[in-house]
Amino acid sequence: MPGFTHLHTASGFSMRYGAAHPERLAQRAAERGMDAIALTDRDSLAGAVRFARACERAGVRPLFGVDLAVRMEAPEPGRTARRRTPVRGGAFIDESTPRAVFLGRDGAAGWAALCGLV
Repeated sequence: MPGFTHLHTASGFSMRYGAAHPERLAQRAAERGMDAIALTDRDSLAGAVRFARACERAGVRPLFGVDLAVRMEAPEPGRTARRRTPVRGGAFIDESTPRAVFLGRDGAAGWAALCGLV
């Protein structure tokens, strides 16, 4: 898929939301002819170093980002109970907190900005 880049990709470092290792994501992107791929794990940059090394080996440009929960300043008046969704294993995840994806840009400055957010 030349010319196409995934900008929201979770690895196994996103507990319950991603399963693939960063190395596998880079390998699959290269197999599909992608020039770049982003790693946007939930609330963490823990897989970034492994991802960068894997992308270098695969010849794919790594893009770094994070999928963060955004806390609202004040609860909405009259808001009902939080919606909970069942997930594998019978546990529940509260999906009522809004989320936003942030991508780093401009090299080291972008990385520093992401680290500051997390």
